[in-house]
Amino acid sequence: MNIDDFNKAIAILCAWREARGDGPDAMRAILHVIANRAIDRGKSWDVIVFQRLQFTSMTYGSDPELTLVPVTGDAQFTYLCGIVDEVYAGTDEDNTLGATNYFANYIPVPSWAKSMIPTVTIGKQTFYK
Repeated sequence: MNIDDFNKAIAILCAWREARGDGPDAMRAILHVIANRAIDRGKSWDVIVFQRLQFTSMTYGSDPELTLVPVTGDAQFTYLCGIVDEVYAGTDEDNTLGATNYFANYIPVPSWAKSMIPTVTIGKQTFYK
């Protein structure tokens, strides 16, 4: 496995954990947030995903998603595997409209969101740039 494949694998797992219950567009949006942050911050996808508390399903010990892995044949995971190359290459249309952040609609608006511009709501997530 090379570093590009590692970055894609980490992002797939993150998107699956963060949004698998919201459908394909929401999972795709998480991949785009990872890509947008990587570009914006000049860092690799794995560094973005594993930055403490940025994607809690990947870094927060109390997050119930932290230890979940897909079972063989999981349709949502398979979907992500099929689109990650395009997102990674920058050839997939960004359905977040440039978002670098998001949060679940069922929690109070985080303080960081007040200084950002909302771009779109997909599933249970609102996206910001």
